[in-house]
Amino acid sequence: MKKLCFLAMFWLACLSWAPLAQALQMSLVPRGGYQIAPGGLLLVDLNIAGLQSGGLSTELGAFHLDLYYDPLLLSFLPGAPSGWGTALGQTAGGAQALAFADASTPGLLHLDEVSLLDALRLDQLQGDSFRLATLAFHVLVPPKPAPANTILFADDILLANAAGNVIPATLEQIPILILQVDEPGTLSLLGLGMAALAWQRRKPGRLPGRA
Repeated sequence: MKKLCFLAMFWLACLSWAPLAQALQMSLVPRGGYQIAPGGLLLVDLNIAGLQSGGLSTELGAFHLDLYYDPLLLSFLPGAPSGWGTALGQTAGGAQALAFADASTPGLLHLDEVSLLDALRLDQLQGDSFRLATLAFHVLVPPKPAPANTILFADDILLANAAGNVIPATLEQIPILILQVDEPGTLSLLGLGMAALAWQRRKPGRLPGRA
């Protein structure tokens, strides 16, 4: 028992002398709240933070990640309102960055962007936190029984600086987004109620034949 306690204390002491891993934060943030409705539109911002803080002090010149989602509930929209951020340079009209979004595999979105700018220009465009992309999804009517929630998460994340060198940092946590799904039945009742209210408002103030 004494030997185990000694080994545990020695291990903790070694950790205290080891250099701390520099951490980044990537997040998936929904616009309009964490509740989605079948038939509606879902917009999700992909953000990054921590490039300048914590002693990392680097620019982002390229990134790759895979985003997983439920293809029975969400359908990715490759055009607007999906779009890329500008912190790696403009991606159209005299492009300063090359960006690709591959949704050929159901439920999996490959995102890649490579800046054509040098480190000095990227430093001017980027702060400690910025938006990488906005991803748009059409929310489908799910098969019954409808799920109570759905999850989006990112994996296989690679980051590099302007020279193409891998950024030696670890993410504090995997970017994950949990959304609550409205039941189609509830939405139908809500629609009927709104239609009834609209019809009621259009009715005349009094019935024919009454004074």
